[in-house]
This record gives sequence, structure tokens and C-alpha cells, in this order.
Amino acid sequence: MILLLDHANALIVAGFIFLMIMALQTRVQAISIEQTANYVLKSQSADLASWMEEDMLTLGSNIDPNKEVPFLNPVDSAGLTTSFTFFRDTLDTDLDPPDTVRVATRYRLVHTGTKTVNSEEIEVYRLARDQRIGSGAWEEQGGSSSLLGSFRVDMLDADARPVADPATVAAGNPDEIRNTRVRFSMVTPFETTRTTVRRAYYGSTLLIGN
Repeated sequence: MILLLDHANALIVAGFIFLMIMALQTRVQAISIEQTANYVLKSQSADLASWMEEDMLTLGSNIDPNKEVPFLNPVDSAGLTTSFTFFRDTLDTDLDPPDTVRVATRYRLVHTGTKTVNSEEIEVYRLARDQRIGSGAWEEQGGSSSLLGSFRVDMLDADARPVADPATVAAGNPDEIRNTRVRFSMVTPFETTRTTVRRAYYGSTLLIGN
């Protein structure tokens, strides 16, 4: 009888230890998934912000703003910017004599589906980046991941206020448009019960220069 009780106790202890190990392993896996999700979210947000800032800082380069407007009005829909096109000129040294070539850059917001974040179903998008050299065709040259929750571009005046119909305003007085403001949010690629960072928000105001 004592032998049977000892055997039963050993089984109970072994079962308890097994459950503890399984619980610990599940916890470690959840933490690892959360860390991976946070890294992907922050990394992709930083990459998008970096190349977009580089693009925006070239807006209007080598273009006389008194002769032409170096951008088209951002196209908005339900609070999102669905398209934004801007221009710069670059020197083509392959020609003799060298000549300037117009480089157009266009951002397109492409709907990619829905995603559940914190029990809320939201629409998600991808930002496609197109370029056109001279009179050539548009070609896609990179873009963001399919995790954008929002994207908006505003043209601002000297007091950092959004300008309605900025292309028309700039045609009449280029000095009225002083900055571009870019804002976007990106959602986590996958969510766990422990997920602490579900969205990353980015905003930047960049001076328009020539």
C-alpha cells in the first residue's frame, strides 16, 4: 500500500512539474512572438519614414517656383491621402550639352484588406512608390509593407496650418506654401494577448526648399 501511495505521489509531482514546464514554455514563446512583432513594427515604420523623408526633401529641387508648381494637390478620401505627386529636376550629363530632366515621384495608397487589432477590425494599406523619368512611363520603385493603418500628406503655410488647394495657392504665391507634413500609422503584423505595441504613429514636417 505504501508503495502504491509513493508511486501515486511521484506521478502527481511529475505531472505538476510537467504542467509548470509547459506553462513556462508557452510564456516564453508568447514573449518571443511579442518581441518579434514589436521589432517588425518599429523597423518597418522607421524604414518607411526614412526613405519618405529623403524623397520629400527633394521636392522642388532645381525648379523655379515662380514659373511652375513642383507638386500636385494631395488626393484625399475619407481623411486618407490616396495619391500625392511631386517633382524635381536633375542634370542629365549623358546629353551634350547637359540638360535637365524632370523626375516625378508619386505615392499611391493601395488597399490590401482588413486586420484585427485590439479586437477592432481596421482597413490596412500599402504605400506604393512610383517614379517617372522625363517623358517615360511610370514605374514602381519600392514601397511600404501592407501594414499601414493611415496615411496623410498636408501642405502647410508659414504658421503650419494646412492649405486647401495648395497647388493653386502656390501658383499665385509660392511663398504661401512652406512645408509638407506627412503622417502615417502602422499596425502590428501579428497580435498576442501580451502585445503592448499595437500601432506605431509617425509625423514629420519638412521644409520645402529648392
